[in-house]
Amino acid sequence: MNAALTDDEIGILLTAAVQAPSIHNTQPWRFEVHGPVVDVLLDEERTLPVEDASGRAAHIGAGAAAFNVQVAAAMLGHESRLAIHPDPARPEVTARIFLAARSTPVPGLSRLYGEVSRRHTYRGPLLEHRIPSQLQRRLSDAARTEGARLRWLDPADRSELGTLLKQTDVLEMHDEDRLHERHSWVGGDRSSDGVPGNALGPSPVRDALVRDLSAGYDSAHRSQAVFETDPTIVVLATPEEDADAWVRAGAALQRVLLTATSYGLVASFLDQLLEHAPARYQVRELIGGEQWPQMVIRIGYPAQSVPHPSRRNWRDSFDQWF
Repeated sequence: MNAALTDDEIGILLTAAVQAPSIHNTQPWRFEVHGPVVDVLLDEERTLPVEDASGRAAHIGAGAAAFNVQVAAAMLGHESRLAIHPDPARPEVTARIFLAARSTPVPGLSRLYGEVSRRHTYRGPLLEHRIPSQLQRRLSDAARTEGARLRWLDPADRSELGTLLKQTDVLEMHDEDRLHERHSWVGGDRSSDGVPGNALGPSPVRDALVRDLSAGYDSAHRSQAVFETDPTIVVLATPEEDADAWVRAGAALQRVLLTATSYGLVASFLDQLLEHAPARYQVRELIGGEQWPQMVIRIGYPAQSVPHPSRRNWRDSFDQWF
């Protein structure tokens, strides 16, 4: 059996893990280390029973965290293998990463390590620049490597999505339970989790294809900006629809986001379209009706600098070391 991980290696792996994206920056994960094995567990106390009743978004976040562990492991020289829900007796273990003996940095994944700390969710306006088709193909290949697909929406699709987005936003503004839950994680001064007010980005001065998390709890001190009129929108989808598929979608999402970051791209998410079952089925039909949409991503080149949320220290999510 391979040797146990050192203190320093555990710190590097889990520091990378907690940089993963998660809905409202809830960071719904915990970690265990058993020799050369890292487990990613769902932290039920950090999930959203209203906005994420199925746990789909939490599983996606856990999958993204597991992928970051693999990236950091590759930088350290460990080949790795990911197992999803590996222990029927412990369903809370969402992903398990098996690390091989340490050698030289692993080609491919190790090149993404520098992007782990640079990537963040960008909620500001984008430049009116299209992403080159060659780069679109590279991002699609990144998703395909992890068993997912990217569907790049054409202008007609984006127009239909915009109409659906407006309808969904109106529904949310009248859902007191949803707004109350979101208020627990969004706005104000936050030092280690949630989305602080200064990371919300400017308020759109007109309709925009962007999720405004401050809806219902906005601040008078928040700046305003004109957002792009026709952003690039891509839907990440999987052929299956179950908890395993959600974890795979998280790994695919993070590979796409880290690859995008390496080319100067930023992204944010239109999660609300997938949090309501009717809207999600409409998005599924929009992309052909065969794949299950797991993330709707607004992606492009940033027009300004926007602060991004801080993360909990990895030790706060670390349970055991054997």
